[in-house]
Amino acid sequence: METAFIRECAFNYHGWIDRERFKTKYGHSNFPDKPNKNEFYYSPQLNDSVDVFFYPNAERYGPPKIPDALISSLKQLVDPPEPNVLQSCDLPAPLPGLYKIFEREKLALSELHSVLMLLQDKQLKVSEKTGVASLATIKKVANDTHEYYGDVSCSEAAGMEFIVSYGWLRLLGNSKLSKQSKTTLVPARKSDKSAADTIKEIWEQWVSNRVHDEFRRINNVKGQNGKGKRFFTPVVTRRQAIITALKECKTNAWINFNEFSNYLFISGAELMVTTAPDYLYLFNPEYGEFYNGSWEGLEMRYLRCFLVEYAATLGLIDVVMIPPEGSREDDDGYGYYDGINEMDCLSRYDGLRFFRLTPLGEYVLGLTDNYQEKKAATPETTLSIQRQGRITFNNEPTPWEQRFISLYADQSKDRVWKLSRQRIMEALQVGGNIDELKSFLLTREDQPFLPEDCESLLKEAQANRDGVKTQGEALIMTCKNQKIAELIMNDKVLSKWCQQLGTQQIVVPKGKEKKFRDSLNTMGIGCS
Repeated sequence: METAFIRECAFNYHGWIDRERFKTKYGHSNFPDKPNKNEFYYSPQLNDSVDVFFYPNAERYGPPKIPDALISSLKQLVDPPEPNVLQSCDLPAPLPGLYKIFEREKLALSELHSVLMLLQDKQLKVSEKTGVASLATIKKVANDTHEYYGDVSCSEAAGMEFIVSYGWLRLLGNSKLSKQSKTTLVPARKSDKSAADTIKEIWEQWVSNRVHDEFRRINNVKGQNGKGKRFFTPVVTRRQAIITALKECKTNAWINFNEFSNYLFISGAELMVTTAPDYLYLFNPEYGEFYNGSWEGLEMRYLRCFLVEYAATLGLIDVVMIPPEGSREDDDGYGYYDGINEMDCLSRYDGLRFFRLTPLGEYVLGLTDNYQEKKAATPETTLSIQRQGRITFNNEPTPWEQRFISLYADQSKDRVWKLSRQRIMEALQVGGNIDELKSFLLTREDQPFLPEDCESLLKEAQANRDGVKTQGEALIMTCKNQKIAELIMNDKVLSKWCQQLGTQQIVVPKGKEKKFRDSLNTMGIGCS
């Protein structure tokens, strides 16, 4: 252990003594400290055999370290430590009662269409100053997404029932697919990309965003907006450290979250949240408890939020969750800071236990050039298709199947849906696909073809997808009387790009407004 300690200090700790990283990797009982001889006071001291390598720091009160020149010599004499390896694991079998698997990949692909339809219909209301969605909007999005929790079961985890919906709104509001018009998110441009490519675009725009810090979502940690705000580290650096570790995960292999957190810690990932944690506290500034700046208290909390509310929302990872108040027994973070004994949980994200990188995540992170959707682990629910687009599931469809079919059909009764022209057209305008719908239906139907009227409906929808195109904005000018309208429409210049609407109104392209007014003035007609 003494040899391992010197190797770690020389190659990984830049010559400094890093007790916590070493203990996390090799075990708390293996650190080469002298035995404690004073039962009332303990100041850790290195064994003489390793202490000889450390010299007083140039700073008067700085900790000792191995000088750079000695580090160079050591690196020529000893081998580097074994590289840290991120291990996958098997889920407990059977899965404990409170544990629940959320296959976010398939859900995210269908939720994307639902959220884009709300955007297209201008249903997303946000604060004009902060851009944060209203509670009514969050609830509206929650109706079209699959949340982890049905209600609030822990008083310290307010908002736990809206994690996915909040994540979607933040991600969409930050993307170039939307723009804010006063208190409403509106479409900024039409996307003709596939769902996977759209999610990749949203993700890349989020991880490069420098304004929003996911740690702000850990609401129970106070002091983030006071003097301590300026000591928070660049959020883009933190995200890239997590992404680098995610890229080392095997696709479709489960990772224990605590092991993933430990891996980042012992690897020295640049995940430090703040350089001055003393400004943070729990409860209130007068009688609250100061927050501990340990990895478990800060970085581990940030890591959970980033994975659950953003990576999982977009389907980059599937997750295994338990209620946040049930996480204390096996969470390494509890007991590392004051005040926690009075709380059932610290944040709404404390319930993350396992996650796995999905094929979609593999594609979004740039580990593969093509995306091939993972086949469903659960069997497909069979159905029958009758005339007039009536669809009847033979058993209760899975959450993903319900989410998918709701994009194209209305539910009339339990297990019964009916294809809707309106829903089909709305889905097609935000990236839906007729072939994808047909494949969904035919793989679950015994018959090898759709009823004739259903086939005609889908062909007509595909043909009319771009039946009308928006060419630009126009102005409607109302003339004082019909005589003036006729003078304008008989003019050689104006008649080329103006259209008459009724007897006294003229439609003018917005870009031609100045020319229109100038021409009217030339004709001796004023325009107010």
